[in-house]
Amino acid sequence: MPVPFKESVPDKVNMQNDIKIGILGCGNMGEAIAKGITFSGLVSAGDIYLYDIDREKTGRLKECLDANVASSSEELCSECNVILLAVKPQDIEEVLKEIGHLIDSSKLLISIAAGVTIKKIKRSLEEEVRVIRVMPNMAAFVHVSISAMSSDNYATADDKRLVKEMLISVGEVIEVEEGLMDAFTVIASSGLAYFFYLAEILEKCAIGMGIDKEKAKLLATKTALGSALLLTEGDADAETLRRRVTSKGGTTEAAFRYFSEKKLEDILKEGIEKARKRAKELSGE
Repeated sequence: MPVPFKESVPDKVNMQNDIKIGILGCGNMGEAIAKGITFSGLVSAGDIYLYDIDREKTGRLKECLDANVASSSEELCSECNVILLAVKPQDIEEVLKEIGHLIDSSKLLISIAAGVTIKKIKRSLEEEVRVIRVMPNMAAFVHVSISAMSSDNYATADDKRLVKEMLISVGEVIEVEEGLMDAFTVIASSGLAYFFYLAEILEKCAIGMGIDKEKAKLLATKTALGSALLLTEGDADAETLRRRVTSKGGTTEAAFRYFSEKKLEDILKEGIEKARKRAKELSGE
């Protein structure tokens, strides 16, 4: 069975020769996107500039991609006309103070900072600066991220096309109104952790029932993979598939009867709502 979304990663995408992309912050997501846009053929390594205060991160990524390493965030912004802000949300104001004087309408600024609105980003910049806010998830490392993007009126159609191509290099992308970005974050970005947690519980239960750790991990992992493939490759939705597995009077029904008694659905919904409220708090809006 094919890997989900593999077909959405292009073999080669044509771009303008004058595009130079700066990755400001080379943590997990900065690294994943840098690799995605390079290995997909979207841009050559010579047109990528990297900067992170942790020189070990840029060193490892340079060794992998043979990209340019800037000596400072200011140098990166001077060299590039597309800048990906891949820093932590709590660091973004300080970073914008450092580079704000170098960002004008000739630059495209892309932010992956969770909870940080375009309005907040532009407080340190000229009004005409083109800003696109994106939210990928950690599955970008295996090219099956689902990413969202939103922009204000200054971003052009070409800007949006470029950002979509960048995100397609690590999975799939949808365009949403910025007001929905927090909802997207707690479902698709934080959502990975919810599935990991379920796999973690399945593994612990298997070990508790006498299955050794290696086999328990295999059971949990392959069950998760099989579930995802049935959802993506089949024609049935999650509820229908759940009902197909849940035979009347069987083992699965016994588990779901108990889940219902303990109001597991309500607990999960309330937890996700807590995450959404926290996202709004982080935005500061």
